[in-house]
Amino acid sequence: MDHLLNMKNREEMSLCGIEHIYSFNDTKIELRTVSGDVSIQGENLDMGKLSIEDGMVNIKGNINSIVYSKISKRDEEGFLKKLFK
Repeated sequence: MDHLLNMKNREEMSLCGIEHIYSFNDTKIELRTVSGDVSIQGENLDMGKLSIEDGMVNIKGNINSIVYSKISKRDEEGFLKKLFK
């Protein structure tokens, strides 16, 4: 599954490749994608359409920042150890 981000006028965003939603409120949304963790900050954020099965989410509101966390080899190794336990 690919990760895709589309944004229109910093007011509407759609994301594909979502694996998990850590937390969300009207100022911050934290997600895990196939490309790493993403933190979206803004005002009046609202998740409209959400489909974990399809790995998609639509977000509306005033989007101020999108920050990706670096994927480390240690995180990947931890995942593999958990998988083959």
